[in-house]
Amino acid sequence: MSEVKDMIKKFADAANQLDDATKASFKGWAGKSIGFEIDGEQFSVAFDSAGTKAEFVDGKIENPIFTIVADGSYWIKVMKGEEDPMKGFMQKKYSIKGNVMQSTKLVPLLKKVKL
Repeated sequence: MSEVKDMIKKFADAANQLDDATKASFKGWAGKSIGFEIDGEQFSVAFDSAGTKAEFVDGKIENPIFTIVADGSYWIKVMKGEEDPMKGFMQKKYSIKGNVMQSTKLVPLLKKVKL
């Protein structure tokens, strides 16, 4: 498993370990999936119908709310909090396929889940 893929899997696992109050803030993600296309690999994080449980899904999925297309070394820095994803998007360090507005809601989620 690539390093970035492993980090995104750890992100989903860590999100599931958060306290209930923090998980409640994920309700806006209920039933939605975030797609990732990193260095040619495709995978996603899918949230359950309550928005309180995240699951790593290997491979391409149908209808993610948006898909992040990025270089693995850059996205690892985002996941570690070393790069600002909003600034990186504006600088075209990665791209979004799908609902760009929904993707802005990923930033607070990344900040809550520490890797």
